[in-house]
Amino acid sequence: KLRQTGKLRGSTYGGREKGVAHYSSAALMLPQLAAKTRDEAIAELSARLAEEGFVQDAEALTDMAIRREEVAPTAIGKGIAFPHVRGIEGGGLTFALGLKRAGIDFGAPDRAKCRLIFFSLIPTAASAFYLKLIATLTDVFRDTEARKTLLAASTPEETWETLEELTRQAIK
Repeated sequence: KLRQTGKLRGSTYGGREKGVAHYSSAALMLPQLAAKTRDEAIAELSARLAEEGFVQDAEALTDMAIRREEVAPTAIGKGIAFPHVRGIEGGGLTFALGLKRAGIDFGAPDRAKCRLIFFSLIPTAASAFYLKLIATLTDVFRDTEARKTLLAASTPEETWETLEELTRQAIK
């Protein structure tokens, strides 16, 4: 089992942060992924989660997420993917976001390359929260203009501010 450090200020266990800040932060935004493949994208996002102290073992996290992708791709179409690892011990539901303007093949049903990659750590107790979160993010980013607006961000801070603005009404 992989253990989460619980560094996130807000968590599904009663943190005070509101909206998307309950699950992530500017430090977990990667507006210009270097990755060219699905596995490289997962490794890059895992490394950021480890660098920021959310998990201790980026390599184990990467391996678990890739195994999950091999069972069933997490791309939902429209250039969006939700790679994740369930059963993380400790901490709260957390996600990192990677943007790749050229897109990465995640095996989407519409064959679109993924440009928005939301990588989540899901503690067992947060499974219901995760389903609600991805449903909400899917609703928000189904809109072409919302995707374009987010993809226009060039720094982690700008990505974060844009994500917060676009999800403000949807994620309470």
